[in-house]
Amino acid sequence: MWEKERLLNFTPRPVIDSRARHRTMIPDEEYQNGHILTSQSLKKLTDAGVSINLGAHGQLQGLGAHWELWMLQQGGMTNQEALACATINGARYLGMDQEIGSLKVGKLADLIVIDGNPLANIQDSEKVEMTMVNGRLYDSATMNEIGNYDVPRSKFYFELPGSGNAWPLMTETGTFMPTQCACQR
Repeated sequence: MWEKERLLNFTPRPVIDSRARHRTMIPDEEYQNGHILTSQSLKKLTDAGVSINLGAHGQLQGLGAHWELWMLQQGGMTNQEALACATINGARYLGMDQEIGSLKVGKLADLIVIDGNPLANIQDSEKVEMTMVNGRLYDSATMNEIGNYDVPRSKFYFELPGSGNAWPLMTETGTFMPTQCACQR
């Protein structure tokens, strides 16, 4: 995530650094007994007819939904099943599947345009080129409105003068966080 240019464009670096956990080594069993086991259980529930919904929360902006989508596929769901968890299943759960959750004439126009095919490669979900909200189209790289209106986005609070985002950049790490050892030495 430290190399995700889009994330860095829309989130202050100190926020990313303070919320991110980085491990250089992790035992395989932590993956197997953690999210892999969970996602395998969700696949079994899907096969039994239970509707599973994607629910990204607590992760960094814009990444959690992709991570959870990929996790569902890692546990054995097909890409189509995982994408349904992220779209129509949640709409059905909310009782709003006539308005949202899939593409159909007359439904609300909130959608993303992806450069790639997540049915072929689930990780293409992250390649968002455009975002449509309430029928208004935005360039996802800049969040400038495009299409019917060409409106540049306004500055984020952390881009404004006096926002307090002028922390000293640590030359050793290239971030706003100083280098520190987890062992507290």
